[in-house]
Order: sequence, then structure tokens, then C-alpha cells
Amino acid sequence: MADRLHAPGPPHIDGSRLEALLRALDDLEHLEYPAGYDHATTRARFEQLATDLDAAFSCRCDVDRDVQDASHHGRITIPAAATATGEQLVLVLSNFGGLVVCALDNPGAYSDEETDRLVAAEDARRVREVLDRLGLLLVGEDPLWRAYDGAGPLGPHLGGGRTWFERYFDYL
Repeated sequence: MADRLHAPGPPHIDGSRLEALLRALDDLEHLEYPAGYDHATTRARFEQLATDLDAAFSCRCDVDRDVQDASHHGRITIPAAATATGEQLVLVLSNFGGLVVCALDNPGAYSDEETDRLVAAEDARRVREVLDRLGLLLVGEDPLWRAYDGAGPLGPHLGGGRTWFERYFDYL
């Protein structure tokens, strides 16, 4: 398993594959979750992610399950004391396509390059192994901070400055 969060190969997705997936999931009719969304299945997957991260890091992660009016399902924070990095890691599970962002400190705090340099190889391996085992896709943040130019409901009527991160990983 790779020793950087954003190293090529599963569970990481990037480049043209990520671009195609983001656009395929971008539904004109569904802002918070996709058509056919199964909350119970997504919640079970999220709970398993939290349980597996607890085990992988020998800790009790802080889990935010009370998310409403958002394109993400929840947020899991691995405490700094449990990481080899010495800083907290934050994972956000989207309601769309099993997409996950893993951020050092908080989403938007570091570029993908900085995150890969600062996150300890042991932590990167543990996160990637858990995500891969659960069939989740790890997405780097850098492509998500681009201006949203999709066909979905984040269009001009909601104002400018929207990003792909907001489309899939934020409150709406």
C-alpha cells in the first residue's frame, strides 16, 4: 500500500477519471444526494468507516453524524494523539459515489502536495487500507477547490464563487 495519501492507485482517484466521475454524479435535480440514494446503506458504510478507523488508529475518533442540508454524509476526525503525524486527520464522506476527502488538520488547510509531505507514511497507509477495504474512493482536495462549472444546481442562480468541494463535501 502506498505511503502517501494521494499516491496513484486504489483507493485514490484523480485526473481524467476523477473529472469524469464528478461530472457524471452532477445531477440537475439532486443537490444533497443522488437519485436512488439509500440513507441506511450510506449510514452503515459511514459507521463502518468510523469503526475501522478507530481500530486502525487504536483510538476513538470524533464522529459528526448530525449533518443536514449538505452534500456530505458526515465527518470523522482522527485525534492528533493517535496519529504518527502528530496532527489530526479529518475524513469527509460525500453522499455521492463513495467519495472521501482526507485532510490534514481541516479541509482546505493544506494543498495535496503539502498533505503528502506532512502526513506520516504509516498514517497514509492506514487510511488508504481502510478506504480500499470499504470500496471508498479517496479524492485529493486540489481539484475540488476549482470553480464549479457543472450542470447541477450550484449554477449562477446561487451566486459565484462555488467550488466542486461545495458540490460534494460541504453544507449547501
